[in-house]
Amino acid sequence: MRFPSEFNRVTFGLPVETFRVDAYIALEERLPVVTEFVLRLLHICGAVNISAFRNYFGFTDSEALAVLDSLVRQGLLEVLEEDVQLSRFAIERFEESGGDHPRFSKVELRSDTVTFDLISFTPLRHPANEAITDNPLKLETSDESISESAERARMAYRQRFPEVAALRGDLRDRSFGVYSVEDVESRRRTYIPIPVSFALDSDGQVQRQIDQTFERVAPPELVQFVNEQVTAAIPRTIALGGSELEEFIDTFDLPLLRQYLQGKKFDLFRYLTEVHVTRAVRYPVGIEAVFGNLYLQENRERIVARIKERRLGHRRHGPLLTSLAWLTPDDLLWGRGDAFSQTVLGFSTLLRGDGGADNLHVLSYAEQGQEQAVLSRFRVQGLTELHFSRPLPPDGMLMGGRLELMLYPAGFMAAVIHLPSPGNPGLWMPIGFLSATPKHLDLAQKLLRKAMGGRRYGRKARFSVKGAEASPMTFEDGLPFLNYCGLVGRKHDEAEPEES
Repeated sequence: MRFPSEFNRVTFGLPVETFRVDAYIALEERLPVVTEFVLRLLHICGAVNISAFRNYFGFTDSEALAVLDSLVRQGLLEVLEEDVQLSRFAIERFEESGGDHPRFSKVELRSDTVTFDLISFTPLRHPANEAITDNPLKLETSDESISESAERARMAYRQRFPEVAALRGDLRDRSFGVYSVEDVESRRRTYIPIPVSFALDSDGQVQRQIDQTFERVAPPELVQFVNEQVTAAIPRTIALGGSELEEFIDTFDLPLLRQYLQGKKFDLFRYLTEVHVTRAVRYPVGIEAVFGNLYLQENRERIVARIKERRLGHRRHGPLLTSLAWLTPDDLLWGRGDAFSQTVLGFSTLLRGDGGADNLHVLSYAEQGQEQAVLSRFRVQGLTELHFSRPLPPDGMLMGGRLELMLYPAGFMAAVIHLPSPGNPGLWMPIGFLSATPKHLDLAQKLLRKAMGGRRYGRKARFSVKGAEASPMTFEDGLPFLNYCGLVGRKHDEAEPEES
């Protein structure tokens, strides 16, 4: 581990709208000399009768009409009854030239598809066509921006055309401006993902890093808006009093953690420095320290390695094939975005790889009537097993909802407690451990039964009404892989190696 060290990654959804835009685009191709002469003549003479125009150049009727029609379509001339004159656009070009002869280019009608954000109306690359779920945290814009989006898109297309052209290879090298925007039609309103990383730096302060790809293309006002919305999304909660951390230490018998607890205050920075950075202090054999949410890449890779090891039979007792239980904390910023969805897909693909019944089972707290909101939040690819826990009194949620627990029965477990981050108690920072010791495996099973057993079992989520089976009514029916005898007293399997 090195500072700054990431402890959470949240994906926010930026509201965008895709439009079809019909516009006349000025191309990098000069008009023929004769055509420019026509424009200069009309600039001097003003409105000219079409017959006089035809006779002056010696055109036939069809030739005169062809020239005029071409210039009218390009927005350079206007025909009023029997007279022809320069358009307002052409007159402005002469005025801008300051008495010199302006350069006129060909104008071409183009149909374009452009995506703008609904805050600054910056042109962005088209979002993927996949359905947007409620898993990312969606940023909101004003009602005015939404109701006036088509008109603002019209203005933005003209004013920010160089940025639009930069996204289009066929326009980038042969166009330099917009003559007129003829029509704007909304096609789709959606969100594009913006990952935001939260990390602890070497001074013990929280750093926030918005996706660099987005920061490079977004104007300052849009970056500021996203920063403000991210700040607003962090829950405003009071600091943890210390009872949940003490309960975590007592429950799992972690004297190593206790030495960093001074009264009610936990010395987080010293703990991270000594346990994770210098590794001067270590847990006993079979236990490894964990920092950050379990779905972050480094932690995900460690868990995947353990699952593979058990399932491939690299232990003396042979393959251990079972499902994986994952109890989520009660945190609105937990599991939001790509880091979580990639981990879910990785776990579920690995567990279901042999075609058996094993799977990833996510367990989440949900008050009665709130199940659909929780389901929407965790609707990600690969997740087919989501079970609800009713946080009934007197105990409510385990350790105040700050405990995150994972169990691969008889194989390994992971437990983290979510602490308030320095200076921002609403932003939770997870610390904990991975273990293969029998006492921790038994404790994890008992805690999961406590959270999900009896009247607390709130049934299994239905991701689709088509072909849905009857929902299990009890913990035993819904999570049968957690029904087994404890391991304490039995010979312990090989211990986990220490951290390298």
